[in-house]
Amino acid sequence: MKLSLTIEADAVNVLALNMGRIAVDIDRIELSELIAAINQNGCAQQVAEKLEDISQPPFTTVRGICCSTAHITAEDNTLLYALSHQHEDYGNAEWIAFTGTGYLLRLNARRFPVLTLKRLGLSKSCRRLVIFLMHRHATAFIHLDAAGELLPDVETFDW
Repeated sequence: MKLSLTIEADAVNVLALNMGRIAVDIDRIELSELIAAINQNGCAQQVAEKLEDISQPPFTTVRGICCSTAHITAEDNTLLYALSHQHEDYGNAEWIAFTGTGYLLRLNARRFPVLTLKRLGLSKSCRRLVIFLMHRHATAFIHLDAAGELLPDVETFDW
């Protein structure tokens, strides 16, 4: 979400908090005007006298991305299907889930997910896709779905 405001102030101090939140201290500004401008943009605001008074929600947000299974090979598809159906203790079904039309990879469940995928036998192109999505989009979840979008400038396979 983007918020664009035009304000005149003597000084603006911004402090980054966790989970993408910020604390803003603005000198010589009418607080009611600022709150009205924020509300017009559909954003939520919280007013606090001290930084310690700002409440944090009791949940964590993780990033994920959905893309087409056309970005993996047919062999990767077969292997991911088999891995997602391992139901023994500490099997791969803990972090590779079959969704019916694709697979959900929970990358934050493994310390080195790409090396684990290599050890399991997934193709180099599949591992490159995972690396690309992890670094470019900072994802913790990748949903490879048959109805997912094709990513521009990423290799595709016709199977």
